[in-house]
Amino acid sequence: MTTHVKFTVTHYRRPEHTHESFMKWLVEEHIPLAIPVFKRHGVIDYSLFVTPADLNAALKANMGGHRAAWDVADFDCFIEYTLEKVENIAEILSDPDWAKSIEHQDDWVDSSKALMSVGYITSYLQQSGAAVNVPSM
Repeated sequence: MTTHVKFTVTHYRRPEHTHESFMKWLVEEHIPLAIPVFKRHGVIDYSLFVTPADLNAALKANMGGHRAAWDVADFDCFIEYTLEKVENIAEILSDPDWAKSIEHQDDWVDSSKALMSVGYITSYLQQSGAAVNVPSM
């Protein structure tokens, strides 16, 4: 069983920007500069989980009767990196091209609300429908 490192970051936009303009900046300006850095430093997969307010509001309305005590996260996006090893994070952060890719981040991201997490991922159900790594039942 191969276990990879998952590093995640949640981002809230600065309040002077719309969700749409924030996502446009992230996808069209930041990501094209960041991808070459990721390729150099062990990023196996990078994905952006976009969480628009209308979907969050609908989720909150629909889940109230099922999970009333749960909060609905209200960040604008959840960034997921799948890495070969945890050291890849430091490699990315120290790359001069990474600094270039985030030079306008403070104009767009409310960094005071950002949340990070790091851990290991194990797949149990693949896109093919195959169950893997499941103990015998």
